[in-house]
Amino acid sequence: MKKLFKLLSGIKEVFILMGKTIGSYSTKEKISSLIVVILIAIIVLPPILRDERLTSVTNETDTGNEMLYAEGLVGEITHLNPVFTEFNEVDQDISSLIFSGLSKYDPDEGKVVEDIATHTLSEDYKTYTFTLKNNIYWHDGVEVTAEDVYFTYHDVIQSTDFQNPILRANFESVQVEMVDSRTVTFTLERTNSFFFTYTTVGLLPKHILGDVPISELDTHEFNKNPIGTGPYKVSGPYEEVADNEQVVELELFPDYYGKKSSITSIRFHTFPDMETLLANEGQWHGIARIPEYMLMEAQTDRLSAYQYELPQYTALFINTDASFLSKKNVRLAISKAIDKGYLIEQTGYKTTIDTPLLELNQDDWIHQSSQEQAMGALYDEGWELNADGIRENEDGETLTLRLIRRTFDNEKQEKIAATTAEVIKTQLETIGIEVIVEAYDSQAIQSKIETRDYDLLLYGQNLGYNLDTYSYWHSSQATEYGLNLSNYRNPNADALIERIRSTFDQDTKDELLNELAEIIEEDIPAIFLYTPSYYFLVDEKVQGIELEDLRFPSDRFAQISDWYLN
Repeated sequence: MKKLFKLLSGIKEVFILMGKTIGSYSTKEKISSLIVVILIAIIVLPPILRDERLTSVTNETDTGNEMLYAEGLVGEITHLNPVFTEFNEVDQDISSLIFSGLSKYDPDEGKVVEDIATHTLSEDYKTYTFTLKNNIYWHDGVEVTAEDVYFTYHDVIQSTDFQNPILRANFESVQVEMVDSRTVTFTLERTNSFFFTYTTVGLLPKHILGDVPISELDTHEFNKNPIGTGPYKVSGPYEEVADNEQVVELELFPDYYGKKSSITSIRFHTFPDMETLLANEGQWHGIARIPEYMLMEAQTDRLSAYQYELPQYTALFINTDASFLSKKNVRLAISKAIDKGYLIEQTGYKTTIDTPLLELNQDDWIHQSSQEQAMGALYDEGWELNADGIRENEDGETLTLRLIRRTFDNEKQEKIAATTAEVIKTQLETIGIEVIVEAYDSQAIQSKIETRDYDLLLYGQNLGYNLDTYSYWHSSQATEYGLNLSNYRNPNADALIERIRSTFDQDTKDELLNELAEIIEEDIPAIFLYTPSYYFLVDEKVQGIELEDLRFPSDRFAQISDWYLN
């Protein structure tokens, strides 16, 4: 800004001098001079007046004691509010630096640990008691109390008006009580060894949001200009700086209770797509979520590449409520027909998986691709080839399935999704199953998922901070808002899932998880395809980065206190 004032002052002096010089000019000469001045202004002023946040940051990171780190993101900021971040990874990234919770994920330990509170667990494993640590402050200087914890979990998350059914489900039937100004208890109806991991949710300030109707939280101004307890606070509301581009700036919170980073400010700049982000390389130091197939296009000489994998997978979910797919032999045929090796060759991925625990189990015959065995399974179920090469049963019905997938704005990501669907379609048609592929944007496909309006669903899931398979495979979650996308129901699987939840001994839990994986393998409610690798590309000036055992992309900031600009 100082440069701008100095430049404008210089321009003012030039105009004064020109005024004196052309005072003796003829009218025609004055008009010509004025036109020249206007043309110069048109050329020179726009770059000068351009938002300074859109200028190159790659050469200027350290200004005195100020150190700026800028990151480019693909997407849109919608809610800088920790109770809504499941719906938007951009929101999740930024909010992870603004808010903190009772607990947090520690990549060094590979597990969730205490954050702003200590905790104890009762002898019956049902009551968690959290006691706030001393000197925890909101960004506006107000001290955090148990009222904020109670407000976040009881008043907001457990409210029937709360518009995040996934988060609300984690705290159903949990009794939340405020014991005193620093202590809150959570009492469960049944033991749940994963419950502690649910308390990573960032707290909300009651003194700011206490009078806001819960149904209006997702549209409140707080989502643009939030107040948290994390290591960074917003300098001001996020705003649009160009067509479909947004910027939000964070500054180091001086009263943060934890270890402080040497990076004093962070600028997040969102772009509508990866192509626009890469075209504006000078405006950021780092970008995350770069899939392997985009690495060569995205990487430049100044960028270091940090590879990471997440506990997530892409699978073909089979709607077991669909009439044809309720038969195991048909599901077996689909599994046998898909050649995962060929699939990853076509998509550029490297790692195939066979179970929901991200394991490869090719020694089991059920995971070995075989068209002959696939056709045999269909024949045994009464499906024979008709004159058109399509499977037909004795009632004259053809084995026609609808496969739905999500569309993507990014051209290469869309190509990967389309290729995956087409390879599956081709391989299934080889054994006589007719496949109709339908593609929908993110909003439309959510509607399809809620109503289970599909036979086959190509979709991804993330296991998060634990291997709690309840949300994905328990029969109670085969509902409109549940994530049991196959409508899978097996009483034995349900019993195992519940035992896994109630077991605190890790060795026993691992044994039960393996038993569950075997049951799911046997029932074939889904075909698990592959797990992707990603890269975090960062200017080589940014040092101290370690990406070990991430569970979500936002976990790259878990150790930002160790980052520094060289």
